[in-house]
Parts: sequence; structure tokens; C-alpha cells
Amino acid sequence: MSKALGIILSCLVLSSVSSLAQGPCPTAFSTSTANVPARSGDLICLVPQVYGGGGLVGSDHGGPLFSTAQFSHAAHFSSSAVQSFSPLNAEIGTQLSQLPFTSPASGFIFSFNPSLGVITRETENFGPILTERADTIGKHKLFVGFSYQYFNFDKADGVNLKNFGAVFQHESEAELCTPGSPLTCVNGEPTFQQDIIATQNRIDLKVHQVTAVATFGVTNRFDLSVAVPILDVRMSVFSNATINSFETASDIPPCCVHRFDPASSDAHEHLVDAAHASFFNNNTSSGVGDVIFRGKFQALKGEKAGLAVGLDVHAPTGDERNFLGSGTWGVRPFAAFSYAGRISPHASFGYQRNGDSVLAGDVTTDTSSHLPDIITYSAGADAGVTHRVTLSADFLGQSLVDAKKIASSTFTDAAGATHSNIVTSTATINQASIAVGGKVNPVGRLLITANVLFRVNDAGLHSRPVPLIGVSYTF
Repeated sequence: MSKALGIILSCLVLSSVSSLAQGPCPTAFSTSTANVPARSGDLICLVPQVYGGGGLVGSDHGGPLFSTAQFSHAAHFSSSAVQSFSPLNAEIGTQLSQLPFTSPASGFIFSFNPSLGVITRETENFGPILTERADTIGKHKLFVGFSYQYFNFDKADGVNLKNFGAVFQHESEAELCTPGSPLTCVNGEPTFQQDIIATQNRIDLKVHQVTAVATFGVTNRFDLSVAVPILDVRMSVFSNATINSFETASDIPPCCVHRFDPASSDAHEHLVDAAHASFFNNNTSSGVGDVIFRGKFQALKGEKAGLAVGLDVHAPTGDERNFLGSGTWGVRPFAAFSYAGRISPHASFGYQRNGDSVLAGDVTTDTSSHLPDIITYSAGADAGVTHRVTLSADFLGQSLVDAKKIASSTFTDAAGATHSNIVTSTATINQASIAVGGKVNPVGRLLITANVLFRVNDAGLHSRPVPLIGVSYTF
């Protein structure tokens, strides 16, 4: 009877999942071992496939759970794992495509002085570092710059990425508890459906970003700019998993239906015993990110104050499957105000409209969804300490509209024990940062820039202080 029961279970599970589509990170909804998916080399698959190419399924479908001819674990905990980790994956991918970088604004601003008949330097300081000012560079002037930043991410929405729990629940098998079924059922569900896999996890995520920027003054009041980020993304994930079984020896089927399979152990997995195992997955990627093109026009130009309007176009040149880009076009109209002087305040506001990307969708089915739009705003001031040194301080804010987010929670199992867990939701994420730095002019029109960016809240993907060093020249 147990063999027949196992075959029935297998057929029901396989028939319920065989029609599901597969994307760049399939979690083994395959009906034969010949189609077992391998681990993908793309960073977007690193977290969903930490338990193997198939996710939390049987070893006969690319996962770590024990399988036999009678109990073929095709789906089981796989969907739960995807539901728990996908919003975190989406948050990482979305926000890595929106990293801040040095503004393509020249530290030297020039204009034609009709009374003297010459072109003269106009401002008394070298301007902001990560934000905007209204001034344009000057007709036929060229600015080029390079900067390096280092991001070390440690939190997501206040959840400690170095130590967080996630509970994976069993797929629903309530349809098996029909009248006359030999299964032991509780509240209309098989006893083995109460089993959970409780995990403790760690994600290490570091990004090195080098950005090249250039600005050309088409006229005295209109600039064209381009920014080309080059990223090196390094990511690893660790997970310690424990199977909690609730069927007894007298149940049908008896304990323990779910256990780790020693035959599935590989370089990514360490089996402690049938109920405990640890998993590891890591990879790196590098390449060009999303190139940004900008046009900026100084609409109002007073003796000291100015107002500029502009448009940024984000081209999807970065590989979104390796967290190098957004995977979609983005358009950001913006406005910037500044007041010229030895102490120069400035502020900006913009709204970035994005398209659809797999980063915001489902990587297991290759389904794209709308990448969150972004409201950006900043305010700060620059102070010319000497004619060769400028200090800068800025507040930077951005709001990701209707973005996926996570939060710490707890899960209570069938025995009343609690386990740390994460829950997901969709909301506007308001991020706030401050930046302090300065620019030094050692010789000619050469500028050396140094800056540190500090996050002042835990919303969204949170990095430890971000250092920046840069060099630029105006021709």
C-alpha cells in the first residue's frame, strides 16, 4: 500500500507543476531527471538557486531532498523558497541599477565677459559632488572625469543581511485527504504538509563602481553629458537549513518523509544529518552598467541665482541578469536651482519613469514587471575655503514608488515553536543619505575629489559608508 500511495503522491505533484514555464532561474519544475536544471552562472539566480538548480526539491529534480521511486519530490518547498527570496532578489537587483555616482557637472564654469572681451571663470567654488547645480559649463568647453566608489551592503529594509531567518512551507496537498484516503490528515491536510524547513541565512554583497563622465557645452546655456558606469559585483549567500517534521511513526506515511539526501551533496552543500544541511553559492560579475545621457538647459540665469531643467535617459546597456543594469529604459526629467557665491546653496528635484524588467518580476518564469519609478530630491551647499579648495555637504533622498520590500517576522509551526522569518510587501521606499566631501585644485584645471556617502535610514538596500575618490579636468 505504501508503494501505491507513493506513486499516487508522485503523480499528483508532478501533474500540478509540469505545465509551469521556466525562466533564467528555473527551480526544477521538470518532469524527468533528464531535464534537471543546473545552477545558473547569473547573479540574479544566486539566491533562488542556493539549494541547487532545482531549489528545495528532490535530488531527482536538482535539489537536496531525499527522493525514491515512491516519493519523488518535484515541487514541495520550491515555490515557498521562491516566494520568500524573490522580493529580496528584486530589491537587490532594482537598487543596484540605481547606484549614485559623481555628477557630470564641471567644477569650472566659464562665461564670456563682453566688457573685457574674454572668457572668464564665473563661480567661486567647484560645486557639488553627487548632486546638481544650475550652472552650465560654457560654450565649447569640455569636462571629463573619473571616479571610484565602494559599496558594502549590510541591510535590506532594516533586515540584517548577515543573519536573517526564512521559513519555507510545504506545497498544499489538501486534495489528497479525500474520504477513504489512507493518509493521516489533520484539519483536512496530510500530516507531512505541516513540515517546514527553517533556515538562517547570510548574504554578502559588495560592489566596486568606476564611472567615467563627460560634459560638452553646446552653447553658453545648454550642456550635453554622458556617464558610463563600470561595475564589479561580488555576491555570496550562505544558508543553514533544518527540516522540522511533524508526522509520527504511526502516521501514514510515517516520519520522516522529508530529509536531506546524502547522494545530492556537492561542493555547494554540506550535509550534517538527515534533518540539517548547510548551503553556499557565490559568483561575481563585471562590465558596463546602464549608460546615462543628459541634456541640461539653464532656463533662468540671474546675477547670482539660476534655474536649470534637464533630462536624463538611462539606456539598458548593463546586463540585468548579473545585476549590472536595470534591464529597461528610464527617463528622468529634473530641475536644479543654485545660488553662486563663496557659499553656494543648491537643490534639485526629479522623477524617473522606468519600463518593465525581470528584476521586478519573476526570475523563475522570466516574467517582467514594472521597475519602480523613482522620485529624487537633494539639497546642500558648497563653500570655497580657498581659491583651490571647496568643501561640500548634501542631503540626498529618493523614493522608490511601489517597490518590493521585506521585513523581519516570526513563523509558528504545528508544535507551537517560533522561527525567525521574513515577510514581503509592496510600498514606497523612502531612502535618505548625506554626503560630505571636497574638491582640491592642485594645478591648472585639474580637480581631485573625495567624498563619503552615509545612509541615515534603513529603508531599502543599505550600505555602510560609501567612499569616493575622483579626478577630473576641464578643457
